Amino acid sequence: MSSKVLHVIDNMRLGGAQRIVSRLVENNVSHTLHVLRQSDEQMTDTEDYTITKSNWRFNTRSFLDVWMRVNREDPDIVHCHLKKSYYVGLMVKLTSINNFKLVFHEHGEIWKEGNNEYDVMLKYARPLIDKHVAVSEHTATLLNERGKVPEEKIETIYNFVDEKKFNSEVLENFQKDLQDEVDPDCFTIGFAGRIVERKGWRTIVSAAEKLEDDFQILMTGSGKGENELEEKAQETENLEYLGYIDDVRSLFAAIDCFVLPSHWDPSPMIFYEIQSCGIPLICTDAHAIDELVEDRTNGLMFEPKNADELVNKIKQAESNRDLREKIVQNGLLKAEKYSYDRFEENLQRMYDDL
Repeated sequence: MSSKVLHVIDNMRLGGAQRIVSRLVENNVSHTLHVLRQSDEQMTDTEDYTITKSNWRFNTRSFLDVWMRVNREDPDIVHCHLKKSYYVGLMVKLTSINNFKLVFHEHGEIWKEGNNEYDVMLKYARPLIDKHVAVSEHTATLLNERGKVPEEKIETIYNFVDEKKFNSEVLENFQKDLQDEVDPDCFTIGFAGRIVERKGWRTIVSAAEKLEDDFQILMTGSGKGENELEEKAQETENLEYLGYIDDVRSLFAAIDCFVLPSHWDPSPMIFYEIQSCGIPLICTDAHAIDELVEDRTNGLMFEPKNADELVNKIKQAESNRDLREKIVQNGLLKAEKYSYDRFEENLQRMYDDL
């Protein structure tokens, strides 16, 4: 019998955690979702959720909304995603008469340096939290070492790819979207992600400044650094910033390889999507990413922040067609291991164990 699950998440801005809960709610009638606040950016993949009508990051109304849903609907499990939802989940657990299991899905908060209050919260809230989902083995290690979470309370479940949306055949429908932006005589490199420090976007900008004019870099995303990136793109001939695009598959269909330059990334959704689409991958050897990629097998790896090494890897990819094909084929095999169906099976098994 399927568990009755209430997912709680801070917001529905575009991100990996939001895409996970969106897919789970879309595919399971026993899963529901409450969003703790409104935000300027809202995912459009699903509208099947309730939301606290407030733009404030911290508000008592969001706690009351979740408390009332729990007491009205009596879920078996309250599954919390992102930091604010953890605190709301704990308060509801303490004050509700309903006997539900509390699950924290660790998407990356434990990775942040100097996050002492979060570490302390995990330590002292340990009796109230029934399970922690870690999105990578390194995340599990951090939960155990920094948050003092017992190993038996941690379940490692990697993120997934929606293989029906991300594959080479589907990309054919997006071939014309960016044709005016692409120079057919260039080897085209792509980046998509939040324009924030840890995503490593400046490393790509530095690499663009070192590459010859037979290389082209297309970048898309939004974030704190987008104005700086736009200025850099205007100054750099072979670099173009596309702003935010509605569907990342438009970029995927236009590029010859993709660069994932993160300084740290607990389990980047875009990794799984790139591999499933059959696009050669160049990425950092950062923690968690190194659990997914083997150098020169299903990707080319470089040191975070090392633009010179990135340039070298880009030139290797461009000059060696056999290596690109090897990376693509092994990437497709890797993507099969991270299907949505397998993710859901692992999650349901954890629920059943609870």
